[in-house]
Amino acid sequence: MEEKKIKLHLGCQEKYLPGYINIDLPPSEHTAQEVRADLYADVRDLDYETNTVDEIRSHHLLEHFSRQEALLLIARWHRWLKIGGLLVVETPDFEESAKKFVKASLDDQFVLGRHIFGSHEASWAYHKDFWSETKYRYVLSKIGFDDFKFEKFSNNLESKIPLAKSIGLSKAEGALKNLSKFGFNFLPNIVCYAKKSRGESDYPDIIKKILEKSMVGSEVKILEAWLSDIKDKKI
Repeated sequence: MEEKKIKLHLGCQEKYLPGYINIDLPPSEHTAQEVRADLYADVRDLDYETNTVDEIRSHHLLEHFSRQEALLLIARWHRWLKIGGLLVVETPDFEESAKKFVKASLDDQFVLGRHIFGSHEASWAYHKDFWSETKYRYVLSKIGFDDFKFEKFSNNLESKIPLAKSIGLSKAEGALKNLSKFGFNFLPNIVCYAKKSRGESDYPDIIKKILEKSMVGSEVKILEAWLSDIKDKKI
């Protein structure tokens, strides 16, 4: 009998994926979405046995955590996954959003700013750190992932209809603004696919070295505060 695969969809909100364990906060924590999940829980409180999970997927979840907490979660997900297990993470693409912001009109800057920093309609709806292809490659490779693949979307029509990307729709994004009332937008997102390539590592030491890259000068006390925030939390 074939072993049933364990596939987690973390922070599912309204997007219920068949074949996955869909997990999100209870409906009482949502103000704008009608969440549907198999398990209502804070993803920070989850725990799975080492090397037991086949796939972990999250869409627009990771950016809601501080840099130290996000690293803790990624290390935890790495531990849960089997060797060769797949991690799929989608977030706003900070690099491409920043490029657009520099050239955008004031109205578009407000929309891009909301995309970068979050929607702010609930206590969890704040974006606390940036993610880009360069950062994904660096962080995930340090923790123990490889075999990277990336998808980048300059607007949500490209993610819904892949053919739209091949015809260069990004060059005509002005037209999408006229369709905003139908749910279309011009906001850049990135999806990172990576596979677990090695077993457990010295996660605390790796997290510390990654956090050091965010220090300005010799901010030892700030680094200590970051590490103190997660030191008693299980990986």
